[in-house]
Amino acid sequence: MTTKNDPNDNTRGISRRDFLTLAAATGLLAGCSPAQQPDATPVPATVEEPGSKAATVEPTIEATSEASTEPTVEAAAEPVAATGRSEIIKFHPDAPSKVVHTHHSGVWDGETLSPDAIRQMLDASITELTGLNDVTSAWAALFDPGERVAIKVNAFRNSLIWTHVPLVMAVTERLQEAGVPAEQIVIFDYYTSELETAGYPVNPDGPGVRCYGDDGNYTGGQEVAGRDIQLSDILLGCDALINIPVLKSHMIAGVSFAMKNHYGSFSNPASLHSNIGQKMAELNALPPIKERTRLIIGDMLSACINYRNSYPYWDSDWTGDSILMSFDPVAHDTVGLETLIQLKTGDGGNPTSITNMATPCIESGAEWGLGTNDPDNIDLVEVHLG
Repeated sequence: MTTKNDPNDNTRGISRRDFLTLAAATGLLAGCSPAQQPDATPVPATVEEPGSKAATVEPTIEATSEASTEPTVEAAAEPVAATGRSEIIKFHPDAPSKVVHTHHSGVWDGETLSPDAIRQMLDASITELTGLNDVTSAWAALFDPGERVAIKVNAFRNSLIWTHVPLVMAVTERLQEAGVPAEQIVIFDYYTSELETAGYPVNPDGPGVRCYGDDGNYTGGQEVAGRDIQLSDILLGCDALINIPVLKSHMIAGVSFAMKNHYGSFSNPASLHSNIGQKMAELNALPPIKERTRLIIGDMLSACINYRNSYPYWDSDWTGDSILMSFDPVAHDTVGLETLIQLKTGDGGNPTSITNMATPCIESGAEWGLGTNDPDNIDLVEVHLG
C-alpha cells in the first residue's frame, strides 16, 4: 500500500477521468432535477494539460492560459457593484460549476503548515475561480469594504481535527488587503471554548479580526422539516459568509464538508439527524445561509478518513496538500466525497457505507437548488504549486 504522506500518492488528487468513473460507480451522477440557480510572491500555477497523467482522457480546463498566469497582489481595489459580482459568482445552471483543487507540495514543513504556501494556494485558487488575474481585485470582486464578513469554521469539541488556523488567518489577511476592515471580519463556530481549544485567537470585541462562538445566541423564525430553527446571531448579523470546512468521514452523513458544516450554525444540530440528507439540504437552502454564502474553501490539508465510535470521534489520519474552492456547495461536496472515497480505498478500507450515507445528502442538495452533483456540469480544475 502506498504511504499516505508519499507525494506521489495518487489519492492526493482526483483527475476528471477518475472523478467521472467514481461518480458513475457510486451513483452520484445526476439523477436529480437541475439545480437553480504580499507576504510571499505567488508561484505560477500549473494546470494539468492534455497528455499529462491526470488528463490523458478528458482535459477539463478551458481557461488554461489564465490559470498558468502568475497572480499578482496589489493595493485594495475599488468595490465591485452587485451587478458585476453576479457575473463572477456563477454556477450551474447558469454556468458550469467550477471547483478549483489547488495542491502545494511544500505546504507542510514537517508538522507545521507554511503560511507562505497557503497564501500561494489561496491566490492561485481565487484568481482561477473568478477569472481575475489580480489577487486583490479577485477578493474585492466578492467582498465590499462596507460588508461584515463571517467565516464559518469547524472546531467541533468531539473532534481533534479542525479547520486549520493558518488557512483561515490567510483568508482574513486577503480580505483586509481587499479593503475589508479587520473588525468587520468574524471567525465563528458553536462555542468560543471550542475555537480556543482548536487554536484560534479568541477576540470577541477587541481590535483586529473578531473570533468567538455562538455561545447560545440564536434567533428563530426559520423552519426545516416543519421544525423551528434558531440560527446563529453571528451568521444573521453578517452580510457575506465564507464556509471553510475540513474534510471528515461521518457516521450519519457519510461525509462532513461544506453542507454539513452548517450543523454548527444553528442551536440544536441533533434535531436534524434523522433523514439527514433532506434536512441538511433544506438547512442549507434557508435564505440566511444560501443568500449570504459568497465563497466555499474546503480544507484538505489533512482529513479524517475513518471516524471512531468514541471520543475523539474524528482525528487526522491522513495528511494532504490541497484545498478546494467553489461557489457551489453541492459540486464542492461531490468532489470532496470522491476524494474521501479514494482515500478510504487507498487505505485498504471499504467506502460503501460512506457512499450509501453521503449520496442521498448530495443528491438532496441538488434537488433543493443548491448546485449540481453531475460531473458533466462540474468544471474540476487541478492546480499544482511548489
